Amino acid sequence: MMARYPKAAQDLLTAIMLRLYEEVLVKGKKTTHTVNPISALQQIFGGISKEETIVNLTDAPFPLQLNGEDVTVCISQTTDTFQSTNPDTLRAAVMHEQSPIHSYLFNQAGGLLLANLKALNKWKVAGLTDMKTFTLEHLLEQDGEDQPAVASAAMKAIFMDKQRSYRVVLRNKCSQGKAQWTQYEMWPATDPAGEQNALLVSTLSVTHQRELELQLEAAKDQLLRQNLQLEASKCRLEADQVKLKEQQAALKARLQQALHMAKLPQTHVDTMTVADKAVQLLDIMLEGTMPDMEQMMAVRNAMIQATDLRQPMNLGDQLLHSSGLSNDVGLAMMNLLQGDSHSSAKQMGTLRGLITRGSSAGSSLLKSFESSRRLSKDVSENLLLPRQDSHQAAAPVDSSRSIQDALYVDPAIVPIVDRLLQKAGTSWAFNVFELADATNNRPLSTLGFYLLKGSGLLSDFGIQEDIMACFLRSIEAGYLSNPYHSRTHAAGVLHVIHLLVQNGLLQSGILDGPMQLACYIAAICHDFEHPGLTNDFLIKTRHQTALTYNDISPLENMHVSNTFRVAYTTPGADFAEALPLETRNVLRASTIELILGTDMKKHFSTLSRFQAIVPRKTLGPEGSCGFAWPGVPDANPMLCQNPDPGSLASLPPDQKLLVAQVALKAADIAHLAAPRAVHQRWTSQLTEEFFLQGDRERALDLKISPLMDRADSAGMVKSQVGFFEIVALPIFRAYRQLIPQAQPMLDGVMGNYDYWRGQQKA
Repeated sequence: MMARYPKAAQDLLTAIMLRLYEEVLVKGKKTTHTVNPISALQQIFGGISKEETIVNLTDAPFPLQLNGEDVTVCISQTTDTFQSTNPDTLRAAVMHEQSPIHSYLFNQAGGLLLANLKALNKWKVAGLTDMKTFTLEHLLEQDGEDQPAVASAAMKAIFMDKQRSYRVVLRNKCSQGKAQWTQYEMWPATDPAGEQNALLVSTLSVTHQRELELQLEAAKDQLLRQNLQLEASKCRLEADQVKLKEQQAALKARLQQALHMAKLPQTHVDTMTVADKAVQLLDIMLEGTMPDMEQMMAVRNAMIQATDLRQPMNLGDQLLHSSGLSNDVGLAMMNLLQGDSHSSAKQMGTLRGLITRGSSAGSSLLKSFESSRRLSKDVSENLLLPRQDSHQAAAPVDSSRSIQDALYVDPAIVPIVDRLLQKAGTSWAFNVFELADATNNRPLSTLGFYLLKGSGLLSDFGIQEDIMACFLRSIEAGYLSNPYHSRTHAAGVLHVIHLLVQNGLLQSGILDGPMQLACYIAAICHDFEHPGLTNDFLIKTRHQTALTYNDISPLENMHVSNTFRVAYTTPGADFAEALPLETRNVLRASTIELILGTDMKKHFSTLSRFQAIVPRKTLGPEGSCGFAWPGVPDANPMLCQNPDPGSLASLPPDQKLLVAQVALKAADIAHLAAPRAVHQRWTSQLTEEFFLQGDRERALDLKISPLMDRADSAGMVKSQVGFFEIVALPIFRAYRQLIPQAQPMLDGVMGNYDYWRGQQKA
């Protein structure tokens, strides 16, 4: 059924229906209910006049079951209707139905029929006493000029031209010195009270709208800035998260390596130098702790007795008796590392009585070395393709000349060589033997020219390419065909020093232009004219090279001296001739120091001075950044923090040179970090070179040096682990600690070390 109720009663319906629902359902009587909700509603609202009704109420019974009982509820629905006869109510309904934004309703003559509450004040502003006298012209008069014309135009457009709408913008009367503009929009309508044509009008303050738009634009700009700030904050947060993850990964890796190092077998060799121990005591005192008196006395006595504060105390005795190494391995390590070459020769003479044949043996050996000199000359003449006349100066060449033109590379192999060179410039896993094969055994000059030119050093220093090519060819020709100390080895060292320079040394500010060039030249020339024999052999046989340099680093002095001899005396090979005098002096001095630093007799001195500039702050409660080996039980290098790159640029020049020396030392033995197959090949060739010296010692009736007896082929395997633990790992670890970018090199060393440990156990 249909019942009609006034709008005012709508709010009561819900409460009444809920109560009726409660009466029907909540009491839960088991008898049939007699409550008629529709009758109840009619009793409440039945006295209201139908003319005033603006809401239809539809009620219907709805049967359902509740707890197994049949019950009936009342469903009601209300809908709006307009049955009122009040003209203003009907006109308001028309205005509302059309659009709630309409402000006025005028008849066809322009008289006001109805206005909303906001618009009612307009007729008072116009100075009228009765709202019914307010017209469309009055409305327009308040805001603009030519109102009759505008009003007529609007009436004509709506009622005569039958336009769907008419719009006009008029300038308001100025308020507080500020112009206002209003938009009037008009639509045709019908007056519901008299069924006559009518005009609906809405007003919009254009000025206010523009202000709102500007405010909205400002708000949008502010939101955009906030969004950008949020995005930037998000990016920073993501970057921080990535950095945190990287730090966590790095810390995890360091912890894993620390655990790994803690499980390593002890060699019981105290490699700390006297100077290191003194510095350690001073550090303890600077931290406010009093060192143990026994430790202080031990260091004092060691300083009094030591002839070199940068050498480990009693190293020879440790290697021979306390290290856990076999006797021959201990002797080999002592020969390699103990003191300088001069003192080492004396000790060897005392301990082993190696020189047993006097001057006749020495004379025989000197003759053999003269043959080696002649062989070097023959190699220089035969291994390279024909060059320009040695008596003619090198002609200037176009700076765009390629490796093929400068070094006479066969055009057929250029693509292969180019691929290998690109890998050499970026990859730690580069196989230098492949380059040697591809270039017909010219890996050093080919790689040297490629890296020197590609790094920009030739153009930066104005070095002519043909002059550098001539120098490189001459140096490469001076490398003898030794199994290990060959031009291929020099190319491998150059490859690694290039990666170390490009990954850390340049970015940290340690190297400048002349020092970078010196690093490349030193790597290229560090074993120039190496005879495949050790310093100790030259000294004990009184070779001319040892006599020339007074038994002090004979090979290293010979390498660097002959390098500059070639540069200064070979026509067209002095690449530094055009450099400023100061640059030439820095280049020469740096190259000399770098090459002399490769003498393993200086290993502990160099490493000790280097560790002094490595940050000593750790994440643990104690410890230094010295290598964690026996004798330094509290050292924990795996947990050391990386240095601030900016602090390295402020190092004094002598310490920067020291870092470069350690880099070259690491590169010189970097085959320990090479891929397993490459590393094993180098190890095999070094073993063969040792055996060749042992063969020569046997032929000269000399005592065969440790690990050089071909009859004991297992010696090299036995020595590898000791060399890794005492020599290699400390220097690689210390270098990586200062230059984190060298981590791939350290990873390679650790992998090969694990391999040799497994071989030793087998």
